[in-house]
This record gives sequence, C-alpha cells and structure tokens, in this order.
Amino acid sequence: MDRRATGGLAALVLLAALGWAAIAGPLATPAVPARDGAQLASAGGVAQVTATDRGLELFQASCAACHGVGGVGTPSGPAVTDAGAALTDFMLRTGRMPAPRPGEVVRRAQPVFNDADIQAIVAYVASLGNGEPIPDVQVTAATDTAAGRAAYIATCAACHGAGASGDAVGGGAVAPGLLDTAPTQVGEAIRTGPGEMPQFGPDQVTDEQLSEIAAYLRFLRTDASPGGADLGGVGPVVEGYVGWIVYLVALLGLTRWIERRRHRG
Repeated sequence: MDRRATGGLAALVLLAALGWAAIAGPLATPAVPARDGAQLASAGGVAQVTATDRGLELFQASCAACHGVGGVGTPSGPAVTDAGAALTDFMLRTGRMPAPRPGEVVRRAQPVFNDADIQAIVAYVASLGNGEPIPDVQVTAATDTAAGRAAYIATCAACHGAGASGDAVGGGAVAPGLLDTAPTQVGEAIRTGPGEMPQFGPDQVTDEQLSEIAAYLRFLRTDASPGGADLGGVGPVVEGYVGWIVYLVALLGLTRWIERRRHRG
C-alpha cells in the first residue's frame, strides 16, 4: 500500500480515537454539578430534574428582575436568600407576588402561578438559605375552637378585627380580612410576619395554637351566624349598634304604624 494512503488511514483512525476519547472516553468533560441546591433523581437510569431546577427557571424569568440573580436583592426589591419556604409560599399563593411594579404596595390578588410552579419556586427559594419552613397546620373537627378564639383575640383581633374582617392599623396600612385565608397561609403569616405584621415564633404562638386559630377562622366563616346576617363579620360592637339603631327604630316605627291603623279603624 502507498505510504500516503497508509498515513491517511492512520490519521483517520487517530482522529476517530481522539473524538471518542473527547466525547465519551477519559477526556470527556465531567457533568456540571446541580445548580443552587438543585438535586438530580434517577429513575430507571434516566436523570430527572427536581423542582428546584424548574423553580430557578421561573425565578429568573419572573422574580430576578427585582430580587436579583440568586435572590441577593436589588434596589427594586429585597433579598430573598433567607425568605424561606413559608414566606415565599404565602406571597405566591395569596397573589401578593409577583408585584405589578417595583415599590408598589402589595395586596392580596389571584395567584399568578399554578400549584406546580408555586411548589417549584418555593423549593428553589428555600434552597438559598435558612428561612422558615411551611408550618403543618391541621384543622379537624377535634380542633379546640374555643382555644382558637382565645388565641385569636390575644394575638390577632387588635389588627384584623374581632370578626376577622380586617381593619386599618394606621400609617396607611390595612390588616386584611382573614375569612377567605387558607389554614396553611394563616400559619405562614403568623410565623413570617409579612408586611407590617409582627412575626410570632413558637414561644409566642405554639404550633398547636396555629391550628386552633385556623379552626376558629373556619368557624367564623361557616358556623358563626347560623341564625341571621353577619353584617360582613365586622364584630359584635358594630352589630350591636346596627341592632339597636336600625332594627329597633324600624320595630318602633312599625309599632307606631300599627297603633295609628288601629285608632283609625
């Protein structure tokens, strides 16, 4: 065989060997480690990306403009590296985040993300630091509603109102109504103190009391007014004034009308 042909064949073989070594052999580039706490699960030999990878993607697209890459914060939004799962879940499920514009006062609204996306973002933000976990709030028929009322009056009623209908707390801040708040979000708010709300640790409100307060709010929403209108749940003082001023005056007027009719007859 011609030397040129032999040399060309050897070069092709050497090139093929180098290509194999670079792609699948010992010279192959090692796999990139999981990002920002993301974990890889293997099922049947196929790697599956966990929620934190999806959460990173969603965070970069919807949150990083204000909260910064990696949640470190920007002039338009605070850092969320220690926000934790509880506060992130609360903000997303109550529609307070993402905010329409930086610096705007956040209000309760319809959630922007679906349940799967919320779980993914929560998992990613929770992986950034050591914030509060989502509390386990269990509301059952056996939950002590009376104890929940006592804990609610002592901890929440001063701002949210005796009937949990919400109230102004000064400085332009408003404590929202709680009757439509899910039990888990009640616990998340108590543990994290979003907005102007103070944060209550387990030494102030125990985990058992979280469930009791949530049970009492469910009672207010479903069972507190079986015999009449609750007037929006604004509380017994206002309801008393309405009862005396409106209904009593109406009853006196009706009695007077009946008396005049009797005299005319």
